[in-house]
Amino acid sequence: MKRKTKRGAEVTSGPAGFLSFFLSFALVASLGGPVYPLAVGAALLVHEAAHLLTAAALGAPLSSVRIGAWGVRTAFDYSSVSAGREIAVLVSGPAANIAAALALIKTPLTDVPGGVYFVLSSFALGAVNLLPVRGLDGGAILSAAVGRFVLPDRAWRICRVISRVFAVLFWAAAAVAQTAGFSWSLLLLSLYFLVRAW
Repeated sequence: MKRKTKRGAEVTSGPAGFLSFFLSFALVASLGGPVYPLAVGAALLVHEAAHLLTAAALGAPLSSVRIGAWGVRTAFDYSSVSAGREIAVLVSGPAANIAAALALIKTPLTDVPGGVYFVLSSFALGAVNLLPVRGLDGGAILSAAVGRFVLPDRAWRICRVISRVFAVLFWAAAAVAQTAGFSWSLLLLSLYFLVRAW
């Protein structure tokens, strides 16, 4: 289902998008209990709110909102702003997550059920989103930065190679972590990165 907001942003969702979104949260709940999806949802809210507020402050209008398995994704129209402002909007989500995690790590919030999950989820969401892999903020940051110096076609090829290298490295690290007894969810995330990079 597609619809337009009053300001012209396209909202994309549908039965498959909502179903995959809720199935993802059910999977997250199975990993850490019922408060874990709320903590992850709060981290996602911090992330997307930072993008929205920064974009509004820098003059990049919202162009679309997509609801799917990986949560809610916002996209902006950067045609009227500089590459520097585009990068600032892209960095704002991960930066807000990392800042929130660091600010709250030694507070009483971590004693509340789900508080530690929020801190860990927020930090992980921020750090992982900075990886230069297509589909992540880091991949878009890389593309905007490289695009300032070379023609778009060449920038796309450079970013594709870097994205694939990082996706393979992340997958290898996740595979090693899996053999050491870490959660299989890291391995699934790395497979998602591989798919996105190709």
